[in-house]
Amino acid sequence: MKNTRRLAVSVLVCLSVAAAALTASAAAPIKVYREGTEVVTEASPRFVDGQVMLPLGLAGELFDQHMSYDTKNRILKVENRTGQIAESVDGTLSITGMESPNGMWDDLRLHSGSRTAALPGKTLGPNSPYPPEFVSASLTAGAAPDTVVLLTQGYGTGVYVNEAVVYTSDLEPIPLEDGAIAMLKQFRAEFAADGSVGIEAGGVTTQIAADRILTERAQRGERPSFGQVIRYGIEDGRLTATAGVQVGMSEFIGDLTLGYTYKNGVLQAGTAVFTPYDEYR
Repeated sequence: MKNTRRLAVSVLVCLSVAAAALTASAAAPIKVYREGTEVVTEASPRFVDGQVMLPLGLAGELFDQHMSYDTKNRILKVENRTGQIAESVDGTLSITGMESPNGMWDDLRLHSGSRTAALPGKTLGPNSPYPPEFVSASLTAGAAPDTVVLLTQGYGTGVYVNEAVVYTSDLEPIPLEDGAIAMLKQFRAEFAADGSVGIEAGGVTTQIAADRILTERAQRGERPSFGQVIRYGIEDGRLTATAGVQVGMSEFIGDLTLGYTYKNGVLQAGTAVFTPYDEYR
């Protein structure tokens, strides 16, 4: 007789165990350990009719599988978390990785022919509107163009966050100076008594009149700032990093941008430039 499997109403994955060994302690909390580390979830495992019932998401995490349940057709889908995330237009480069329960992909690998290199960081996956991008640019003035991999961390209304990882044509990593740290060293901002804004970037000061600022004074915060939302890209063959300068919680008044130059084996950040948006000029 074939064994039958039951799927609980709360969509739990069932692991068979010896009923006699668990009956006496059925009321006690059930702990789950993975390689010696306890795994904690909002929905606790349960002991039901001689079986330990695990939440679907927890089971997928434990077995490195992506699990989903189609309630309409009553189908449980189990898929491998690893796979290809992106491929270059010409097919010469690809990225593989492992999907995390939160939808991000990590344990990334960059492939070029028979060569493979570790790719640090995380990224949104192939089903995202913004999967990883490949950009070819001569950043190191070598015989062959370098490869810039742009990994997307998140996006939303007016917001796009990514990281840049750079390799030579032989998949040798090229160190990159952190854009946020470089910007902080060159950025100063303050509110004047009349409500105007002064932005200093790379030694150049830009004044924005008080009547251009929409945010009420009480909501502007201590000073204008830029967060950790850095966007990397290639402009005119040069790697750049850009951050939005904001007043208060939601008013963005311009972009802070810097370019990179290859020197002494490192892509070094250059002078930061603040460019106000048209409505703030």
